[in-house]
Amino acid sequence: MKERELTLADLEKVTGGNLDSEITAHLDEVIHLAKKADKTMEQCIQDFYRYNKDFTPEHEKYIRENWNQVK
Repeated sequence: MKERELTLADLEKVTGGNLDSEITAHLDEVIHLAKKADKTMEQCIQDFYRYNKDFTPEHEKYIRENWNQVK
């Protein structure tokens, strides 16, 4: 059987979709930077889907749920 590296999406399927603290810290930083650039939450999410092939609905959910808490 040929081995391959697991992607973030693969890991989420295996772990039941729990985001670890490293990922949430990165998403918090992205939210902060998007706000600093005067982007809306929708623009931030669209940028992720456009430029990050590993962005998942779980990441989107995290951004939506935490958008107002991140300064």
